[in-house]
Amino acid sequence: MLKKIAIVFVIILVLVLNVLRFWKLDTIPNGFHVDEVGSAVTVECFTEKGCDAELRPWPLFGFMEYGQDKPPTYIYPGMLWGKVFGTTVPSLRAFSVSVLLIGILGLFFLGWQLFGKAFALVVVLAATCSPWAWVVTRVALESYLAPVFAIWGLYFFWRSSRWWDWAVSGILFACAMYSYPPARLQIPLMLATLAVYEWGRRFIPWQSIISFISSFILSLLPLAILYTRDGTLSDRFKDISILNQNYLHSLGLSGNVWDIIAVFIHNYFLHLSPDFILMTGDPSFVHSTRHLGILSGLDIAAFFILLVFVALIFFRRSWVDNPVIKQRRWLILLAINFFIGIIPSALTNQELPHALRICGSWPFMMLFTGLMWFSAAECLTFVWPIIALAGILCGGVLAYQYFTIYPEESKGMFDYWVKDTAEQLQTPQDWQKYMLYFHHRNYHIRYFMVHRLGLTCKQANDIWWQMHDELVKENKW
Repeated sequence: MLKKIAIVFVIILVLVLNVLRFWKLDTIPNGFHVDEVGSAVTVECFTEKGCDAELRPWPLFGFMEYGQDKPPTYIYPGMLWGKVFGTTVPSLRAFSVSVLLIGILGLFFLGWQLFGKAFALVVVLAATCSPWAWVVTRVALESYLAPVFAIWGLYFFWRSSRWWDWAVSGILFACAMYSYPPARLQIPLMLATLAVYEWGRRFIPWQSIISFISSFILSLLPLAILYTRDGTLSDRFKDISILNQNYLHSLGLSGNVWDIIAVFIHNYFLHLSPDFILMTGDPSFVHSTRHLGILSGLDIAAFFILLVFVALIFFRRSWVDNPVIKQRRWLILLAINFFIGIIPSALTNQELPHALRICGSWPFMMLFTGLMWFSAAECLTFVWPIIALAGILCGGVLAYQYFTIYPEESKGMFDYWVKDTAEQLQTPQDWQKYMLYFHHRNYHIRYFMVHRLGLTCKQANDIWWQMHDELVKENKW
């Protein structure tokens, strides 16, 4: 009975918190970040004319004047979303939330097929209460598409050994690599761990292996061709890489192998610091409330549960039933992939530690948290009410901080003054002054010209470039 009542509370909590993700998307965060208006302008141009923000027709990636190019896994589904729900920043924030919810649903189905529905529900609770994913998935960015595709890729990978499941899995893993640059390193490394994990564990027909490899490679061919033909996709990484010579020289380093290894190790352990993990999280308000670490109380408690199970190995004779022994291969797989997910971020030199660049680790942390709590509840039934209570506390604290403290503290990161000024403009003269004052903010200006003045994507682009060219002639740019 205790278990059933607790599960009902957990289900209600999960539903309430995930509905709250859609609340006040127009005002929290307060203002629009430059990457968000870049997303909005790109999706608007695709919806209207089938071109990216720079008016290139039907490209594979939406080219951006600055920032990260928008991947096809974002712009083409985003185009369909825009046709139904509009291309405003709040609408695209709702799109980002929906993407995360698809990922949480994937975690439920993945958990269900691994250890049953009760385990799956605990994993979903952990994902719902996770500060790591909450803040950034209410921002109109594409990055969390990568772990979501990875989650569903793992679901089909483990659902069966049939060739069609493995073909779908290969396509989904490839989509993850399209979606976010860090996944282009993480996914191949993850696949290597899956190969080791599956070795001798179950029979896999050769047709399934061939279908997986074929679908994975064929899906990645356009990306590979674009990388070899056009270097723009790697420009961003060159700027923020620890291999960047200007960065190394700024540290007083020559750039030899040992220098690079030392920088990598330093960057890597920044992501394991107590402050980042437990206290304040990511230094950017775009990714964090700055009042919680990336791990929730549920995640932190899972490590203590692990320590208890480890201690019990030495004090109980029935040690083979201990989850740490019984599920040791599974726990090792989760741990290795959690640490693999940090590698891409450690290879960069900006805004570290960076919660978003390590989002590939997030699903494995949620599965670990779910496994520890579920294992404890299987041993002691009274743990189920504790799970529900812990979820209420973690979710409540996160929601309270986000909706009461975060909006005011974070608004400087979202250029709120640009949005507030645009919403007060009345006359053509007001707009001229606004454009001149914010002339370096290409996407902000174009976004408000479309959504406040009713201009088309091309008209807004042409007006901005006309102003740009005139300012260059007058040496005012």
